[in-house]
Amino acid sequence: MNPFDHARSSARIHGGRWQDYHQIHAWFDATKAAHCHFTHRALRHHHEGIAEALAVFGDTITNVDGAAVSVHAVGVQHIEEDCRYLPAAVDWLKDFDTPDWLHAPMPGAEHMACTSARRFGGSHADYLPLHRWFLATASWANSAAHLIFRHHAFGIYEAEHRFGPAIDNGASAIPTRVVAEQHVRTMLGRLPAAPDFLRRLKGQRWMLQATSPALVGLT
Repeated sequence: MNPFDHARSSARIHGGRWQDYHQIHAWFDATKAAHCHFTHRALRHHHEGIAEALAVFGDTITNVDGAAVSVHAVGVQHIEEDCRYLPAAVDWLKDFDTPDWLHAPMPGAEHMACTSARRFGGSHADYLPLHRWFLATASWANSAAHLIFRHHAFGIYEAEHRFGPAIDNGASAIPTRVVAEQHVRTMLGRLPAAPDFLRRLKGQRWMLQATSPALVGLT
């Protein structure tokens, strides 16, 4: 289903108008712009993606009827309509074809923040939230494959959206994209596109069992 139909489904469940929910559903499906294949869902269609949606949209939204609606519930609805169940991020990595340039061990967020401070000026604390965000996916999967979720061109775009266009180090504003690109290049030795990872996922039936508008009562 597309974001419009997901949003109509949300309105049917929670009340209000489809416009109340469309922004959330469009966020979950924005990854299709990076890879027009069902495996684009690996980047946000999981428990951890819902947690990220809460960070972006807050715990609840208020629909046109004045009712508070759980963003978590909207996220679960979206993913279950696309995958028929709610996977964890690690479920997408089953039988992942690991590229030879994805290696471990890798530097941690503190080390990366200190490197950014030396390169761009300011304190390591200015850059630490960005580096921690990139590497937070280490808790999603116990292998270097966790980097597929954010260490690519789409992840750099996502970081810019999350942290703003520039990082203020007290002396100057450093473009977030520049710091993010340096992070990814340091970790991987390159700046991959999201499909460089997503093409290596092994397709499973549950990944593309999207429902239809008719099956959720839409006409």
